[in-house]
Amino acid sequence: MIYSRIVSCYDSPVTLAGRTINSVHAEYSFVAFRLDNDDIIGFAVEEVSVGRWFEVFPLCLHEPGGSYPFIWAELSAPFTVVSSELLWREEWLEPASDNAGFLGTGPGFTQHAAALGTAPAENGNIVKVLAGIKLIGLEGAQFVVCSSHNTPFKTDLAMDIVEVGNIVRFHTCV
Repeated sequence: MIYSRIVSCYDSPVTLAGRTINSVHAEYSFVAFRLDNDDIIGFAVEEVSVGRWFEVFPLCLHEPGGSYPFIWAELSAPFTVVSSELLWREEWLEPASDNAGFLGTGPGFTQHAAALGTAPAENGNIVKVLAGIKLIGLEGAQFVVCSSHNTPFKTDLAMDIVEVGNIVRFHTCV
């Protein structure tokens, strides 16, 4: 697949292997993990314009600042990270005769998002987006944080295996 653009907020992957997540702070567009030594790592959804009426929303590292009013939710059991995978997806526009009911689409187009290799090959404007990260824990446990595939600025967060599967199916794990 030839991409018209690749959108990623990272120069190198986030390395959390060997770290333990004890609690989570989650908002609509922002998620933070409190780690075993009280370090905080935050992720936020950002908007990137890739064409007229075409925006994508990668998940980026974010530092909220020392006075940010976190409301921590303790995990039922600490999550020790063994490894991680990046979640990539393709996004593209397709012509649509009537899209007045779709929020965030431009006139005459509908935006789509799916796993890599899904977009129609004849589409000349396919964007590869680094949308999130899947953390793999002990005994195969999984923790996913990514930008939503269908709602601008929203983060998706899941630990339940079914919810993780519902998120990951729109992405390619690398």
